[in-house]
Amino acid sequence: MSPFARLCDRVDRGLAAIETVIIATLAVIGIGLGTMQVVLRYVFNTGFEWNEAYFVLATVTAILMAGSRAVRDDMHVRVDVIKMIVPAATARVLDLIAHAASLALCAFYVWCGFLYVNFTRAMDTASPETGLKDWLVYSIMPSILVLFCIRYLLRIRATWLGHDVAPHGDGVA
Repeated sequence: MSPFARLCDRVDRGLAAIETVIIATLAVIGIGLGTMQVVLRYVFNTGFEWNEAYFVLATVTAILMAGSRAVRDDMHVRVDVIKMIVPAATARVLDLIAHAASLALCAFYVWCGFLYVNFTRAMDTASPETGLKDWLVYSIMPSILVLFCIRYLLRIRATWLGHDVAPHGDGVA
């Protein structure tokens, strides 16, 4: 295995481990906050005003991270009808085009996201519910989209080399 292939494999496995921890942690936090708010609201007729904001933040961040994992596992949403009726070589070219287009779109969103984060940082606004600076919350989107870009680069490499699916044998689901 070449040094570049080992590097790609390490990056893939490292990101998978980080994504797993973040997705699991944020899912547990989201479930805990959601359950807490329901119990407080419907049993004790009270609640915390910040709870729903943190619940949404944890849930949306976990879902975005899961989207990055879907790219890794080649489970992202797409239309496969054409791939089913064309030869394998053509299907591979179509995959390369689709991955390249997805990479370009994600890179564009990263750029726009960072522009917006810089704008909100200059405005120095904060959420009244959580007290968190808006730029900090909005930085989640471009940060995770950087992960999408890395995932699409790895998918393009794998498709170029003729690998149909990302390797799963690392013990990280």
